[in-house]
Amino acid sequence: MNPYRKLIPALLLAAGLGTFAVPAFAEPGCGAMGDRDYRHERYAKNMEQHQKKLHDTLKLSAEQEPVWMKLIESEQVMHPAKPVKREDWSKLSVTDRADKMLEMSKARQERMSEHVGALKAFYAVLTPVQQKSFEEFHAGARRAMSNKQRRGLDKADKMPAPGNP
Repeated sequence: MNPYRKLIPALLLAAGLGTFAVPAFAEPGCGAMGDRDYRHERYAKNMEQHQKKLHDTLKLSAEQEPVWMKLIESEQVMHPAKPVKREDWSKLSVTDRADKMLEMSKARQERMSEHVGALKAFYAVLTPVQQKSFEEFHAGARRAMSNKQRRGLDKADKMPAPGNP
């Protein structure tokens, strides 16, 4: 009987603590999908700041402004500020889901083609100095990413091979 006297308070304590933890798991906004609206707003705000900074860097003339606006519109179509309402795919059959994915892929490719056309038209009206600034403005992130990848490869090269100390 003596061992049960020690076990009962421990079980009651564990059950009591467990009841306080349950509301933390019941919050509806948890997980990756809970903050979708916030992420879209943040992305739209960052994109707007990026565009403003690029516009200021390029110092566009009045003749270049209409082409710039077409480029901005094509970016907004590619990345809408508001999330689209998603349908429940679990109600679709496998073949219907595959058709839906193909349809969405074609729509993405069409939007990308329009954006690339607008980008090429914009790039064509830039002066050589502006083109260089445009290239430098967009090369930074890729350069930083390639440096991260290179650092990772350097670390991998310095690590001993498996089985060799």
